[in-house]
Amino acid sequence: MNRSKRLLELANRAIAIIFGFSVLCGLSMGAAMAARAQTTADPAGATGVTEGDARLDYSVGIEGVPEKDLHDALMQVLQLKALRRQPPLTLAGLRRRADGDVDRMLAVLRSEGFYGASIDVHIDTSESPVAVVLAVDTGAVYLLAEYDIRYGEDTRPQAGLVTNLGELGLHIGMPARAAPIAEAQQVLLRRLAENGWPLSEIRNREVVVDHANTTMSVSLEVDPGPRATFGPVSFAGQVSVEEDYLRRFVPWSPGQLYEQSLVEELRRSLTDTGLFQSVTVELAPRVDAQGRLPITVRVSERRHRSISIGVGFESDTGFRADASWQHRNLMGRQETLTVGIVAAEIEQSASAEFRKPNTGRVGQDLLNNVAIRHLETDAFDEESVTAFVGLERELGPLWTVRGGVSFEFASIDDQEEEEEFRLFGLPITAVRDSSDDLLDPTTGSRLHLEATPYVDPFDADTEFLSLEASFSKYLSLLPDDRLILAGRAKLGSILGENTEAVPASKRFYAGGGGSIRGYEFQTVGPLDDEDDPVGGRSVIELGLETRIRLTDLVGLVPFIEGGNVYDDSLPDFSEELRWAAGIGARVFTVAGPIRVDFAFPINGRDGVDDTFEFYVSVGQAF
Repeated sequence: MNRSKRLLELANRAIAIIFGFSVLCGLSMGAAMAARAQTTADPAGATGVTEGDARLDYSVGIEGVPEKDLHDALMQVLQLKALRRQPPLTLAGLRRRADGDVDRMLAVLRSEGFYGASIDVHIDTSESPVAVVLAVDTGAVYLLAEYDIRYGEDTRPQAGLVTNLGELGLHIGMPARAAPIAEAQQVLLRRLAENGWPLSEIRNREVVVDHANTTMSVSLEVDPGPRATFGPVSFAGQVSVEEDYLRRFVPWSPGQLYEQSLVEELRRSLTDTGLFQSVTVELAPRVDAQGRLPITVRVSERRHRSISIGVGFESDTGFRADASWQHRNLMGRQETLTVGIVAAEIEQSASAEFRKPNTGRVGQDLLNNVAIRHLETDAFDEESVTAFVGLERELGPLWTVRGGVSFEFASIDDQEEEEEFRLFGLPITAVRDSSDDLLDPTTGSRLHLEATPYVDPFDADTEFLSLEASFSKYLSLLPDDRLILAGRAKLGSILGENTEAVPASKRFYAGGGGSIRGYEFQTVGPLDDEDDPVGGRSVIELGLETRIRLTDLVGLVPFIEGGNVYDDSLPDFSEELRWAAGIGARVFTVAGPIRVDFAFPINGRDGVDDTFEFYVSVGQAF
């Protein structure tokens, strides 16, 4: 293709997208500026004083509280602050508003252990605006002198009854703050439920504040109820989900001593299936004659079918659209069937995946998928059919491992000759994911490890091992996730064959929207005489983004990325990495952030790399 003509076409596309995005941002900024201008021009918007209105404008402050957290907590409850744009008409009205705030402030101070605090209100009418000062004398912080737990007279001492204050997060002599003391009561009931007393309750609670000694004493009278074991479990509310499948999630055996954590595990497991809008576990009000506690699990099913559509554009590969249909309860036991298609300028494909959860054991899924693909790139053209069958298992809350058997039949034209490959593979992957969101992560990390030995049973010369590792990390540096630092790294290697013997579709490539932005798709690395990529047997990629959330709607993302592809099985670090830098915009929606990125090669190759590339898609780059 004529490079100048192509560059002109890309520039026209870029201008169109920039113009559309600018109009969107301009409308948002214009509305904000108009609102700000109206507020600036209208003194009533800032002070509550309108023309001909004699309202009493004022300022408000708190004295005597040097601790910032306590000061901020007191300011949050002030009606004087919340209603400052609506000043009272008279000084008496201002005094009533201040007196009402005194009660609210004293409640906050008592919750922090200052039960002897006092507050004086000073109103200075000689100031303009009128100055309202709330002078606080916190006094001494009261200490916990006693926390007595008394069980019913007919309750004999038994293992599991809580008597140690340390188990409740309390100790004698600690500040008598309301939050931990109130929380201790809930912890007590939970500890009892965890040890076989699910029907325990607080019969009486007495709190005595001793102002003379600045102390607090708490006394609880607890009825633990009968010690119980797990009784029969019944399910209600399910419509299309089989009941015997739900019973597989019950983590206890009948007659086992009651444990609250197991009940919560059941609720969490059923919720995590994605089949239900709500899951409620109800305990019977009393145990049966055998001391067993019947349990009812009520569920409300959500819709099990969905359709998703995605579109994107990259200046090097053109437009891309994909669509999928999914059924998440195909045969009543959470079986998931997903059928998808991809229509892009370089790729057309169709795929189907069937997942049968909890095969053999809870947390282990059977996977089957098949795909047909047609791909045309500067590196190679491919017609292929692939299939996979295997198992996926959860190892704790963060780790997932997968293993199985794959088969691929492919006809590949790598610009020199057309070859057919029949590859059997044994892919093994391990994933650790602690990130908080799929499309817009703000904390945590992701680690992906994969090893796949390949063999062509019809060609003894084709045997190789593909290894790949990638890692990304996300750090939230400001409150409300306004500033996120995100980094990633990727390393890959192919062992056992030279580059020419490895099918072109299995080699490593770099460059493009999912790799090193700023370079054309797959062009980073070895090139042939016509500057077409040939791929390699090892790859390294690095990336760093600073994700700045300017408003709830719009964000800005400067980034830098680099890497290279090598003909050898190990990266040759004596060769320079290809670096690119760029700037991106994010528009945050309920479906995820819309991403628009512009990237420029830093050390691009003359006559090979374009001046810039740009990308439009949904979701963060990584």
